[in-house]
Amino acid sequence: MSLKLSTTLFPLLIPVFLSACDNSADATQATYPPPTVRTIALQTEDIQLQKEYPGRLLPVRLAEVRARVSGIVLKRSFAEGSDVKAGDILFQIEPARFKAAVDSAKAQLARAEASLALAAQQETRSEKLLQRNVGSKEQYDVAIASRQQAQAEVAVAKANLDDAELDLSYASVRSPIDGRIGAALVTEGAFVRQEDGTQMAIIRDLSSVYVDFTAPLSELRPNKQGNAAEASSKSNSGSKIELVTNDGTVFNQTGALLFSSAVVNETTGQVSLRAEFNNPGHALLPGTYVRVRMAQEGSQSALLIPQRAVQWDTLGQAQVMTVQDGKAVPQPVRISQSVGTRWLISEGLKAGDEVIVDGVEKTMPGSPVTAKAITEDSKSAQSDETCVTACEQKAKF
Repeated sequence: MSLKLSTTLFPLLIPVFLSACDNSADATQATYPPPTVRTIALQTEDIQLQKEYPGRLLPVRLAEVRARVSGIVLKRSFAEGSDVKAGDILFQIEPARFKAAVDSAKAQLARAEASLALAAQQETRSEKLLQRNVGSKEQYDVAIASRQQAQAEVAVAKANLDDAELDLSYASVRSPIDGRIGAALVTEGAFVRQEDGTQMAIIRDLSSVYVDFTAPLSELRPNKQGNAAEASSKSNSGSKIELVTNDGTVFNQTGALLFSSAVVNETTGQVSLRAEFNNPGHALLPGTYVRVRMAQEGSQSALLIPQRAVQWDTLGQAQVMTVQDGKAVPQPVRISQSVGTRWLISEGLKAGDEVIVDGVEKTMPGSPVTAKAITEDSKSAQSDETCVTACEQKAKF
């Protein structure tokens, strides 16, 4: 009897169970509405593009102070790491031997001048005797030759004296340029040699610095009407060049592009360039690796999106989430370069597209979303919030 009752009631209970499941599904959908995302509508902008290249600082002048005479170093007259002026005495080499050589050269000059005076008198006497027909022409010719030989000896003595005085002056080693001197490479009591030019110190002129860097020829604003060599020589002649230090700050002096190489590297397609920056206060030190920021041709109708709106897949392909018909739709994009905190989009988007900036992690491809446009105020607030978050994360590490 009970079996028949169960068989009879079971078909009647099935619609009740299905209705309960439908109500549960409806309740679930009502509990989880479409996520709210923040979006921007793309608009074209006219921007001035900039490019950064790694470079290295070099001094405009570097002087290696070397020994020009041999001898014992008696004294060092500078503080290591200080600024020196051209002509300042840096080292004193023992001068006694050079002073003796000067005295000897002076004595030889005096003897040569005395011989010249005697030869001149003999020439005059022989000339008078010849005029009186007392002396011979041969004697007069010998007197002239003796006087000329004495003049040559005086010239040699003067040259020897100049050479000796020059060696004596070299005993006082002086700075050839204005600049900052490094560590002394020799100490008092050291023997320095003229033959191999013993290096004693190095001076670097820090009034301005060079920055050597390389850049692709295609990025140097070439003259499209000319050839590649002409483009390399004329590129960026009037560009504004900035220097970015290791801590990311922009140096307060604008540089000037001195030259670009007329040769392109066959392997890398790079061109060597050099810029010069004034260095007040000697804030920039040679050997430092920096970045050079150069202005390129302006871009019209450029599309820029915040960098946080871009996701990267495992293959390194960039994509963004767009809102189309109320649903999240992935869109592959091609990025040209960074412009501040935004990416410059070269392919994949157009003006008027609605791109999800915040809340991408809450969406699924094809799922409905509630889009809320980002205003200018919220852009600034979001940027500040992103900065604070990034700084806090860095602080934890």
